[in-house]
Amino acid sequence: MEKVIEIDHVSKVIKNEKQKNVIVSDISFSLEAGTVTAIVGKSGCGKSTLLSIASGIDAPTGGSVKLLGKDFYKLDTSRQEYFRNENIGVLFQNYHLIPELTCEENIRMPLCFSNGSTTNAKKLNQWIKGMGLDQKRRLFPSQMSGGEQQRTAILRAIVNDPRILFADEPTGALDSKTGDGIIKFLIGYAHGAKKTILLVTHDMDVAAQCDRVIEMADGRIA
Repeated sequence: MEKVIEIDHVSKVIKNEKQKNVIVSDISFSLEAGTVTAIVGKSGCGKSTLLSIASGIDAPTGGSVKLLGKDFYKLDTSRQEYFRNENIGVLFQNYHLIPELTCEENIRMPLCFSNGSTTNAKKLNQWIKGMGLDQKRRLFPSQMSGGEQQRTAILRAIVNDPRILFADEPTGALDSKTGDGIIKFLIGYAHGAKKTILLVTHDMDVAAQCDRVIEMADGRIA
């Protein structure tokens, strides 16, 4: 089976004049299509840093990251941006919705930068209705609850139908019922469409529903 994400001996070290801070140390793993993997561990163990490295946001100081067979950090900046737009969705912990855009405009925004999206209007409308946002389309983020903003951010992250989705605490700010609905949606999306999802969570009930769990401690895989 195709290896979609290949993390090979990845490290992240921050140095200053007085000390060396090892955030992530010598981590290796690979993930296949159609799987959902959770990274768990105590606060400060390096989970979010590892997710940022894997998603092409923060370059490692050692090792390599291959996404769909391409060594991402060896691509030049323009090719990285193109690859990210066409293949990667990122769900941030704090939503990062654009306040001047409505719910539906925020969801549709990535379509402006993609040439190869296969998401059609019918599928998008099904997702919006399935997420309970049909009556929220014209609302601005300031008029929406935290759960509604999170659901909007999820649809924005997958509207381009990316091969890979990275999610940082996708249910962290939600009540248990809403969070359970969202993780079930993401797992169904990955399994049904053969997507690869790598997420960070503190919620072990969320992790237990995933196909694989990677536990971290002190910057390493425990």
